[in-house]
Amino acid sequence: MEHSLDAVIVIPAMLGAADAHGFPRRFRIDVSNDPLFAESTTLLDQTHGDVEMPLAPWFVPALKVKARHVRFTATKLVPKPRLANQFIFCLGELLVLSGGRNVALHAPVLAPKSVETLPTWSPRHVVDGCHALGLPLRADNVNGNGWHSAIFTHTDSTSWARVDLGSERAIDEIRLIPAHPRDYPDRFGFGFPRRFKVEADEKAIFDCTSADFANPGDTAVAFPKPGLRARRLQITATRLWERSGDFVFALAELQASANGQNIARDATVTSSDSTLTGAWSHANLIDGRASAGVLLDEAEWLADLSKRRELEVRLTFLDIETKLAMRRAQKTAVYLAFALAAVGICATLAFLLRLRRSRRLEMEALRHRISRDLHDEIGSHLGSIRLMSELALREDGASESLEEIHRLAGEAAESMRGIIWLVREGDAPKLTSLAEAIRQSASALLKGIEWSLEAPKGNDAFTASLEFHRQVFLFFREAVHNIARHAQAAQVKIELRWDTKRFHLVIQDDGRGFDVAAITAGNGLANLRHRAEVLGGDVKITSDAGKGTRIVLEAPLS
Repeated sequence: MEHSLDAVIVIPAMLGAADAHGFPRRFRIDVSNDPLFAESTTLLDQTHGDVEMPLAPWFVPALKVKARHVRFTATKLVPKPRLANQFIFCLGELLVLSGGRNVALHAPVLAPKSVETLPTWSPRHVVDGCHALGLPLRADNVNGNGWHSAIFTHTDSTSWARVDLGSERAIDEIRLIPAHPRDYPDRFGFGFPRRFKVEADEKAIFDCTSADFANPGDTAVAFPKPGLRARRLQITATRLWERSGDFVFALAELQASANGQNIARDATVTSSDSTLTGAWSHANLIDGRASAGVLLDEAEWLADLSKRRELEVRLTFLDIETKLAMRRAQKTAVYLAFALAAVGICATLAFLLRLRRSRRLEMEALRHRISRDLHDEIGSHLGSIRLMSELALREDGASESLEEIHRLAGEAAESMRGIIWLVREGDAPKLTSLAEAIRQSASALLKGIEWSLEAPKGNDAFTASLEFHRQVFLFFREAVHNIARHAQAAQVKIELRWDTKRFHLVIQDDGRGFDVAAITAGNGLANLRHRAEVLGGDVKITSDAGKGTRIVLEAPLS
């Protein structure tokens, strides 16, 4: 029957985990509707150069080519192990994907020069669905093995499990996933019955009750049934698997596929008997898992393995090229070593000199800024104190002037302490030190006002530049000074937060508020916005008349 092909997947035969057995050095893959391949389409041509013997599949896209026959032709064989004068060609499995289904499963195979030595080698084995790659799954730590029958004393006992899909559904394929519990690591195909039958609505679609079925190990057993419609699927075991002197029937998963989707996930499971534990249950038979992990889409899984094989081949060639390049580099390294050392020493000295000069310029600039702060903060207050003292000497009642002098002197002292703190803290002060400086400044500036400060405690891992501390500290003083002078607030709440990237400062009072849009100058708002811009951050000022003011500064910690 002609199919629109999605891909052809070739899986090597593997004997153990060391080598692919008998995979040809050169080969090609063709498809055709003619059994004699008089007209054909070549999907892959590897006849012009040797390939490595892979441990992973070859995934060959078919791009929707329509065909009935697929031919794998080996053009250069490999020596038979331990017999250099004899050559062989072996394959583990050949899958042909169409519409999410392996249409080559149990298809007729023509191999005129094959050797049949059952049960090991046979042309039928290349399309029996069994291969050495195991189940397509992603390992997890879920304690779920599947479904387990009762424990019987005789092998010829009967046990069945039934899946009810809820309504009659179209089914393309039925798949049985063998169990492999973690507590039985050496028991592949745990509990898979030696004789059994598969029924759909009480009609047998596969019957192996008169001859033993080979244990599939860690490979799914698939029964393609295009055009099948059924509601209930039942697996009946008539000859059970021997465990340890007793006999059981177990499965990790039962799948029913329609258009590439498993429609058995929401089904209802019943059975003639069960062993129910944390790892074995009816629900585990349709949970989308094998015993060791989550089942994946087989086609995508094989495609990923094929890509990994290609990458490993590329890495092998890159490794060879790297070794050759290293040899060439070693020859020139001796001649360049002294030159590079000299250049490195010169570059290091130049870098250190430049770094020293840069630090000197930075410190000079910082001294200028601190000098300007002293002039602006302390000089302004001292000038006001001098003017107020002259007025007090001329006035008869000088109490108000003396009170203002006292306030300005306190602010001048607090400004001096803040600037001295900035100089004393070094190049990269801790943010906890900044929080403490803000606490002390608030205590001095908000006398007579109830205030609170929330800040992280005990975390000294976060630091910032001295310039960052300076700008944030002066921003805070500007904002709190405005509150003390103009807000008529009874309570002020201050909140500090920071993480590895951002710094947050929130100042909120319950004062009289003001119209932010109407303020164009004064009240220090321009200074606040300027300092936020210098920090590379944003300041948000919200205020309503009679409801107080909220100032939020967010800046990056660079």
